Amino acid sequence: MAFTQRVRERVGRVLGTRAVLGVVGLTILLTCAFVGLLAFASPETPAVGSRLGYYVLVMALVFVVAVFRLDDRERPGTSVLSAVTAVSVAAFVLVGLAVEGVIYAFENSGELVASQLILYFLAAALICTGVAVWGLHHWREFAADAE
Repeated sequence: MAFTQRVRERVGRVLGTRAVLGVVGLTILLTCAFVGLLAFASPETPAVGSRLGYYVLVMALVFVVAVFRLDDRERPGTSVLSAVTAVSVAAFVLVGLAVEGVIYAFENSGELVASQLILYFLAAALICTGVAVWGLHHWREFAADAE
């Protein structure tokens, strides 16, 4: 009985953390982005031009937030600027693909459900989320090996 109680407490602690919300959010974002890739690969190319300004605005907001979060007197300015640029470009690509994926999913929901592509995209997004979480926890090991 004590073992099951400890397992129940551990599961309760894990599920009560912000990490679960992050994993769920990132998985949904990546799933939508994968559907967005499908939208761009389909014969009818999405009309991105009308939404491009919003994607650029999101990129700019992420850039400013990342500058405030990453800038520190102890970090060299060039490495902060490089990291902020990479994060903002990644946000531009992910948000753009995710929005286009949501639009494509609403317009072609029958195709996604009938072919079960959404299940494969969800599985791929979960794997990518796991790799991303692992990479964020172990990035210092890779940075130390590069030096």
